[in-house]
Amino acid sequence: MYVIDKHYFVAAKLVDLLLEEQFNAMGIDIVTNGVARQFALDLATEGPRAMGHEGFDRLIATAVGFFSKRNRTGEHVTVDDLFTVIQQCHAHARRRKAPQAKKATRVLELLRESRHEAEAFAHERPAAATPTGQYGLLDDATDPLVTAVPTVILHAAIRFGGKLQVLADDQRLLTDDKLDVLERGATAVGLVQGLIKQSHLESLGCGRSVDHPSLQLADLVAGAGRAVARWHDGQDDPAGQDLHPVVAPLVDPGGLLINEKPDDFTRVGTAPAKRR
Repeated sequence: MYVIDKHYFVAAKLVDLLLEEQFNAMGIDIVTNGVARQFALDLATEGPRAMGHEGFDRLIATAVGFFSKRNRTGEHVTVDDLFTVIQQCHAHARRRKAPQAKKATRVLELLRESRHEAEAFAHERPAAATPTGQYGLLDDATDPLVTAVPTVILHAAIRFGGKLQVLADDQRLLTDDKLDVLERGATAVGLVQGLIKQSHLESLGCGRSVDHPSLQLADLVAGAGRAVARWHDGQDDPAGQDLHPVVAPLVDPGGLLINEKPDDFTRVGTAPAKRR
């Protein structure tokens, strides 16, 4: 079960698509040394305290709009829109006296200096949904499926070996050409990082739950995981409380979690509840 904390996911995208590019231009690798991950953790965990909950939610929503396809009105969130929110959040955060807020404030200071990288992204960002061959998955950068599908494949390859046949639930995002990109990505990351020696993926396809009982089972397991994650996050979810002893061992330790391990899902977290 691959779990994604969406606030952390979007914070990591801000770091990945803006700050990482900024540091790369200076010849500094902030990924290998773990600095990029720490920036994302600081922004996700201390952001609500530094910016206030409304400010943090506005930053996350604006970032999603900026990195995504056109919104419902057919418009993109502009660079000016994004940096207006970043400036407002920074102005609020730097006045907070809480020591913990300093970490998120530092990340916001760096983001304020990343306008060049944001403008470069906006220039490359397609004006509408485009053929995958031309832009890869650029217009789907903030869809968790783009991260989850290849990661789940890679982790299964490491765990089970042999040849994998992967069936994904039919989603609008998962067109044939985008599945090809995700398929190549799962193999490429594993080979480059030395996690696998060859491709273990025999096939990657989509299907409907009405036709495949395995997808119905996956839906049930995913629903149980969502309930446990909500309960662990401090939300009132009786089903999550009842299911957590069974679900916790199924959580993939490589998920996008905030400083947490699968065993942590056996208890309710008061810190995440306060953070929300």
